[in-house]
Amino acid sequence: MIQIPFAPTILEHAASLINRTPSECAQSADLMAQAHIEAFRRYRHPFVTVGMDIYNIEAEALGCGVRFFNDVSIPGVDTHPYTIESDPQTIRFDPESGRIELLLDAATKINRSIGSEAKVSVGICGPFSILIELLGFNVAVDALFEEDERIDGFLDALLKYLKDYCNLIVSHNLGVTVFDSWAAPPLSSPKIYKSYAAPSERKLISHLKSIGLPVQPLVIGGDTSFIIDDILSTGTTLLVSDYNSPIDLFAEKAKEHDVTLRANIDPKQIWSGNWDYVQNRINEIRSTFESYPKIIIGTGVMPYDTPPEHIFHIKKMLNSTI
Repeated sequence: MIQIPFAPTILEHAASLINRTPSECAQSADLMAQAHIEAFRRYRHPFVTVGMDIYNIEAEALGCGVRFFNDVSIPGVDTHPYTIESDPQTIRFDPESGRIELLLDAATKINRSIGSEAKVSVGICGPFSILIELLGFNVAVDALFEEDERIDGFLDALLKYLKDYCNLIVSHNLGVTVFDSWAAPPLSSPKIYKSYAAPSERKLISHLKSIGLPVQPLVIGGDTSFIIDDILSTGTTLLVSDYNSPIDLFAEKAKEHDVTLRANIDPKQIWSGNWDYVQNRINEIRSTFESYPKIIIGTGVMPYDTPPEHIFHIKKMLNSTI
């Protein structure tokens, strides 16, 4: 019996397993560590990405306001401190700003506890996604569509910022997973991705290789069919085929570049217990596995209140013979 590795994306859902809110865990290294360790003890997923609200960390450290909640809502950026006229040279890495030290403290605790059993990484944002948060979506998109030359200055400064951040992460014996879903269509266009996001991601991934990280995952959600070649041009070691993308195309491209294919199941369907959908998706992935075995089964970010028994049920479904 051959089993395809199952690696659900567990972020805010981990908080529910210790009866805490995402905002509580996002603001406490101890609670964040407890949550992710508990999630691993239950689900035994092979890759643990540390964080609750991963798209906020760098933006908050650079001055964005983040709103936290008393309910189970996910913390979110609610103020954007930069304009296109701002000086990007003010963007400098400071580990004491925002929650960076908190996140590294949590990740270190998690790695000490389960690092011999799972790969532990810190989720960071690509330069493009941080740019969107700093300027705000409308301002950033207007500047990008107008091909405003000042955008390049921001991306260069953010790239330097992230290199310094990644150096610090690696010094803690942790991996790095790059998230850049603000770059995905339809939030962005294929032209914008090719001209702005991909070059920055390429330089960042090159840096990750240069500092000795054996894998350099780039995670971009959604149907990225229109930008798939540009994604692969970044040098990423992981290609994500989200649940709404044509898996055959992604398998063909992954094989051509010899990278791992992550085939996602829709987390909303897992949450709701739509087992007919889940079984059909598993069958589709298994069929792909026959032609390209360098594959893992993943999910989008699991909702906070996903019943744990639903995740256990998928693991049981995957135990059948291929």
